[in-house]
Amino acid sequence: MKTLCALAILLSSSVALARTDRAGTELRPDHPGVDFAVRVGYAIPFGDVDAGNGLASRLDGAVPFVFEANYRFNRTLSAGPFFQYAIARVKDGNNLGCGDGVDCSGWVVRAGGQIIAHLDVGSIAVPWVGLGLGYEWLNVSGRVGNISGTVSDNGWEFATLQGGADIFVAPGFALGPFVSFSIARYGNTAGSIGTGSASGDIQNPAVHEWLQVGARFAFSL
Repeated sequence: MKTLCALAILLSSSVALARTDRAGTELRPDHPGVDFAVRVGYAIPFGDVDAGNGLASRLDGAVPFVFEANYRFNRTLSAGPFFQYAIARVKDGNNLGCGDGVDCSGWVVRAGGQIIAHLDVGSIAVPWVGLGLGYEWLNVSGRVGNISGTVSDNGWEFATLQGGADIFVAPGFALGPFVSFSIARYGNTAGSIGTGSASGDIQNPAVHEWLQVGARFAFSL
């Protein structure tokens, strides 16, 4: 009797899970269209701005907001541009002179293109992987009294490896976790203090990375 009850519970659970997965699958768009998405999370820096000048020595991290607009070719593949604005957490005591009376703030902007592939596993949670590339700008500003200064660096983002899962909770609407790892290198720098300014190439450019984790909210048309 206990065995029959256990089998009945297992069967009913399997049927319920299958219905849930089928419902989740039906919520996914299966025709060409446009996917909009917003990501928010936390970014951790690695690597160097230039040789011997670590990115993590300038920043503790950043809070990114990423906006996507992808064209959906079919149920699996989509591609399009992205734009990120991140609020940087500037570290006191860095090599830019922040702290000790110097108030600093910063931002990181990324823009480029990406391709995303959803893996059709027949589940309400749909895993996806992606690859992107683009350009990156870093800006740190400081002020002490009436004197202000800015240091800016920019360069190519060679690759962003990313992945996550879309959990469809309504027709065309999904949310879920994501993780990304980008590899980039700054090639140009500029600085200003008061009315003076200078710019040029970074003499010893080095590679840096960003690790991002957070949540992604997607809406499909």
